[in-house]
Amino acid sequence: MKNYLAVDVGGTAIKYAVMDENADISISGETVTPTTSLDDFIRALMQIYESVEYTNPEALVISAPGRIDSSTGYFHTGGALGYLNCVNLPEALRNHIPLPICVLNDAKAAALAELWKGSMEDVNSGLILTLGTGIGGAVIIDGKLWQGHNFAAGEFSGIPVHWDTRTGGYTGTWANINCTRSMIDRYCAAKNQNPDNMNGKQFFQAIQDGDRLAMNELEWFCETLATGLLALQLILDVEKIAIGGGISRQPLLIETLNEVMDRQYERKASCIPATRPIVEACRFASDANLIGALRHYLLQKEEDTVSS
Repeated sequence: MKNYLAVDVGGTAIKYAVMDENADISISGETVTPTTSLDDFIRALMQIYESVEYTNPEALVISAPGRIDSSTGYFHTGGALGYLNCVNLPEALRNHIPLPICVLNDAKAAALAELWKGSMEDVNSGLILTLGTGIGGAVIIDGKLWQGHNFAAGEFSGIPVHWDTRTGGYTGTWANINCTRSMIDRYCAAKNQNPDNMNGKQFFQAIQDGDRLAMNELEWFCETLATGLLALQLILDVEKIAIGGGISRQPLLIETLNEVMDRQYERKASCIPATRPIVEACRFASDANLIGALRHYLLQKEEDTVSS
């Protein structure tokens, strides 16, 4: 069975895995993401390749942040990694890594993993949201990933959910309100605690310990999240929404979000003709982007075979 080298580029770490065409992982690891330059980034990828070269990978498949032309690997934007702006990564790596190279946006890679073997398997229309430092996402139409005219479909972070330019400027985006860090910061402000000493696991543990302020914050977080989902549902009318990101592994988040959405749909049933989608957690967690990057390559290879 063939091996593939899958790489998931994050803002702080580059994860990698050697996997077969069924996405079964035989080797995995990670290294620090360079923040300095494209040359340092290329060196990091070369070191990863050299460490697993003995497995004879068929291709290098990459997921990364940014608006990426998935047919060419060109980065219109590089997200938090500014040195990837306006870079064709396969071309930049051509003389360093002697493999076919395929690149896809990380949230869209996660969506392909869910479509292939996860929560979106056999789903005709759906949305995937990944909650973290922002709100990544993907749109599924007719059982396929919809990337949009300029590969920007599913870039949900910038959706304006509370812009008041008379008082606060352009600060009320969905990511500002519903990223994980904002939830924790609001809770810490209410508790008069240092937010640097609090993370998501501690926040949910506070709820389990009966902290009413933490539960109030989660309910408000889910209210605003559900409001954004309702807006998307009015436009797309999908059958399922899957929530990803580290916070999605907390069952209480999905449970509370569903309760809030039930209340919203009951209140608006008489005036808004929006159907109630299924909402659940993504099946894949930390390996989703790696699996989706492989799936993207395999699909492209199938298309190339058919067209030839």
